[in-house]
Amino acid sequence: MSVPGQCENSEDDGGPGRRELAAVIGLLERLDARLVAVGHGRDLRSRRAAERFSEAWRASRDRDGVHREVATTVDWPAQAASWLKPARRFTDAAADAWVVADATPGWAGMSKRLLASTRWEAARTVAFSGLDRQLSGAVLERGEFDGLVGVDADGGLWFVEHGNLIRHEPTTPRSEMELEINREPVEVAPGAVHVPGWLNGEEQRKLVAACREWARGPAPMRHTKLPNGGEMSVQTVCLGWHWTPYRYTREAIDQDGAPVAPMPTWLADLGRAAVGDAYGNAEAATGYSPDATLINFYDEEARLGMHQDKDERCGAPVVSLSIGDTCIFRFGNTESRGRPYTDIELRSGDLFVFGGPSRFAFHGVPKVLPGTADPALGLQGGRLNLTLRETGLSGEAVGEPEIGAR
Repeated sequence: MSVPGQCENSEDDGGPGRRELAAVIGLLERLDARLVAVGHGRDLRSRRAAERFSEAWRASRDRDGVHREVATTVDWPAQAASWLKPARRFTDAAADAWVVADATPGWAGMSKRLLASTRWEAARTVAFSGLDRQLSGAVLERGEFDGLVGVDADGGLWFVEHGNLIRHEPTTPRSEMELEINREPVEVAPGAVHVPGWLNGEEQRKLVAACREWARGPAPMRHTKLPNGGEMSVQTVCLGWHWTPYRYTREAIDQDGAPVAPMPTWLADLGRAAVGDAYGNAEAATGYSPDATLINFYDEEARLGMHQDKDERCGAPVVSLSIGDTCIFRFGNTESRGRPYTDIELRSGDLFVFGGPSRFAFHGVPKVLPGTADPALGLQGGRLNLTLRETGLSGEAVGEPEIGAR
């Protein structure tokens, strides 16, 4: 990607290079930021980073073609009696996110004041390289910087989670990725539609946090036991209805009988919006009433064999949301597990909906591509897949075994 206003290599003037700047912009895009506040130390590199970022940000546009803006630019000294004035100036503007460039000890005092006296949120802040060196173990352990993300000079990423500073090797920033993919719906088969990048960064982060809570129970995430005595390599937790081969129940009958967690209204609303956007049909969205969600977690070794989703008593579409590592999703035919089938890369944020003639098509996940997730999402690795279904069931426990259903 050629960043507006940025030369290929700016190290000779003390500023950030192209990859570092592109990575910062990519992280802000994941936050769906348009109006940002920029703060920096008074050293040469921090000043250059703030200047170069502001120029590039104002020259860029969001998904709707609207120019992005910088609400305010604030600097602060390496030492001061109080950082209250710059802290308030930095956070007074109604910014969507904050950008910080500071390789000096000044960040220690500035951040204390931000935490104590302002509305600043670490989770909506992106930092240039150097700031990570100001985050000591004692400061991190308090958890006040959880959610903070930043970049290294080579474009690699780092983030703070559960009091730990975690580094991630350089990957293609999203701002480059988005130039490579078509974000329009693609019909893979009649009734089967792939919508790349449908979830924005903030929506993905919300779902990651929610999945972490759901995984704790009351019926926690588990490896589902199969009738042949084996177990699935993916881990699953359910909402609304608890799935086991080949039935739905209101309790976790394969665990301790705990009641399944309810499916929240906001998640059902998200499913309706997904159907409407995939099919371009508001009536289809209104008529969709998902009452169960299966949340699968794939580590780098997990696979899912070719199967049909046919334990539901309803032919309504299945909505699939992907977060984290990219996977190879194999979408087949309705007759057998074999060919013909189509292999599709599902990246983080992608939506896949299948209904109509493709509702009972065989499908599976033969491979997960480790290391392709953005750590800013809150996942250290792996893939989350949420599938929303309309079961057509009522009562306390229904669903009879079907030979060969899965």
